[in-house]
Amino acid sequence: MPKARQTGFAAPILAAALLAAIALKGTGAAAQAGALPLPLPVCGRNEVLGVVADDIARRGIDAVIVPSGVGEAPAYAPNTVRCSVWLQTTFYDTDRYGYVPQVRLSILEFTVHAGRNGLFIDAIGNPR
Repeated sequence: MPKARQTGFAAPILAAALLAAIALKGTGAAAQAGALPLPLPVCGRNEVLGVVADDIARRGIDAVIVPSGVGEAPAYAPNTVRCSVWLQTTFYDTDRYGYVPQVRLSILEFTVHAGRNGLFIDAIGNPR
């Protein structure tokens, strides 16, 4: 990662990455190469996905969030991102498919706003 891009991160994220690099110094190939570990995207953080999973369960949707299907894009405000996750739903239709489970993927979109006291999930849409 070029040094010019490292200065674009927020100070707490950069400080956490530096502390992690110091703690791992000499223990792995990334530390030996001098590369800093990248912070997680906002949409892929456990606390954000936990709130989304709770909202899905509250709605009565029987689905699982696919960890590799998390997307992130900038939104209208500089401290807001648009997120999307893949939801995997498994269902059985014995009349049509027999006893073979059918898997469907749907997309769930929401926005995350970084406020003074943390991350806030503004709007969670319906799966499509």
